[in-house]
Amino acid sequence: MLLSCLDDDPRMERTLRRFAGALGHEVRFQTSSDALRADLSHNQPDLIVLDLSLGAETGLDILEWLVEHHPQIPIVFLSGQGDELLDTARRIAQGNGLTVSGTVNKANMVRELPDVLARRSMPEPSKKAPPPPKAEAPLDVDELRAHLAAGRIEPYFQPIVSARTLKPVGAEVLSRLRLPDGTILGAGAFIPLAERSGLIMEVTRVLSERLIQLAPQLRPLGFDFLSVNLSAANVQGEDVAVLIKRLVDAFSGGTRIVIELTETAMLSDLQQMRALTSHLRLGGASLSIDDFGVGYSSIRALAELPYDALKIDLSFVAEMFDSEKAANLVDSMLRMGHSLSLDVVAEGVETEAQRDRLIAMGVDRLQGYLFGRPMPIDQLVCSSDQPDQPAARAGSEPGYLRGARPNPMADSPAGPH
Repeated sequence: MLLSCLDDDPRMERTLRRFAGALGHEVRFQTSSDALRADLSHNQPDLIVLDLSLGAETGLDILEWLVEHHPQIPIVFLSGQGDELLDTARRIAQGNGLTVSGTVNKANMVRELPDVLARRSMPEPSKKAPPPPKAEAPLDVDELRAHLAAGRIEPYFQPIVSARTLKPVGAEVLSRLRLPDGTILGAGAFIPLAERSGLIMEVTRVLSERLIQLAPQLRPLGFDFLSVNLSAANVQGEDVAVLIKRLVDAFSGGTRIVIELTETAMLSDLQQMRALTSHLRLGGASLSIDDFGVGYSSIRALAELPYDALKIDLSFVAEMFDSEKAANLVDSMLRMGHSLSLDVVAEGVETEAQRDRLIAMGVDRLQGYLFGRPMPIDQLVCSSDQPDQPAARAGSEPGYLRGARPNPMADSPAGPH
């Protein structure tokens, strides 16, 4: 692999050549941006190693030029000014469409640089290109109203597993719309329209009724809980507490209903939220704060409202190995949640490495494509007949709520999104 390196400190050349050479890489070293530009005009490298501090210029100035002239070349950032600056530079580059193969703090170069170069040297696993998504024709309000009247909202279920056993202990329920020709539309194709047009409560009602009908098929799965998402438009409806109480009653005697409240829901009238969440809790539902960490009112909501659990937003999980700051924030959210006696769920888990790191941090539940994509009831029932995954660590499985007694007949969370 050919590396083109820009650093205004000529002493760095020997270090870079030593580490890169040990892995069989060739290094071209420049100490000025003009030299780098000239170098790239003659022979494009496989990787650019770019220092962020360059005297009169900065690595960010070079970044703008690379975006325009060489966006296809991956970059490794160097800096002696700390991990926070490196992390921000990575985000700037990725936000401009560049590939960042790693970041290296000069204070830890002996440890970090060989690892970054070694990972870059490994061949990329071959991946079969996914089929292009099927285009979804936009709906209008009258069409959506007709579909709702015909009861065409269907629940899909994404498993949520225990971090102790890696066995499903619940599921988040996500709404789908089945058109008369059999086409299945995702939530993004109709939920925003339902919220704008005042039909979101009807979506939630149809979904809840369908869940109640499926209760005989769900109970034998042995889930501890089912999760339902409520948005701001739901919260503003007067009948939402009555609707959720019907769902709770339908699954009583084994299945706990968990209501996931989104950031937009929490931004509505706080007094109204206090009353609603209290009614939901008194009606037998549990409460979870969804997408925790991405908004500004989440911590305030923890102080004001009677939550039982929080879900760490998938953006933090996705960045754990790219940003130590993101990993530290995940760890901090876990500690804060546990200090408040909340169960903590990490969503968006897609790799075994993410799973293992989250388990080591002490997460209670895991959700993501690694454990299953959203699926219809028939597929969920079939998947429950497959052999269980091996336990991640020994120990008995606690209930969804910290301190709750496990119930083998319980279910999982449901929601309109």
